[in-house]
Amino acid sequence: METALPLIAICGFFTGGLAFQQVLRWIALLWAVTAKQGGDFLGPPRRRLLWVVPFVVLFHPGLYIIGGLVVVTGFCVLNRLGGGWVWFLMGLYIYFIVSGLSIASRYRRLRRRSRSR
Repeated sequence: METALPLIAICGFFTGGLAFQQVLRWIALLWAVTAKQGGDFLGPPRRRLLWVVPFVVLFHPGLYIIGGLVVVTGFCVLNRLGGGWVWFLMGLYIYFIVSGLSIASRYRRLRRRSRSR
């Protein structure tokens, strides 16, 4: 069993790729429906689409992914789950950290480029 633990971490890393994408998409949707919108087909300018917020919050899997991660991480911290889950979460959170740092550095580079022009 102990030789399979790194493979479980690799599975967590790939699962992190799927989960991170869904969480980012959910955050982008929340931002889009709560930001002020404008345009011809959206009605009067500077209008928020607040009536869509309950649908985005309840029907998108991003909230449930975050909730599930909180519950499973809590069980791991309380030592209620086996060592395989710790390795799985380690791979998943490594993906989250690497992707988050990559996105942050990309935005920092874009911000520097736009200021220099």
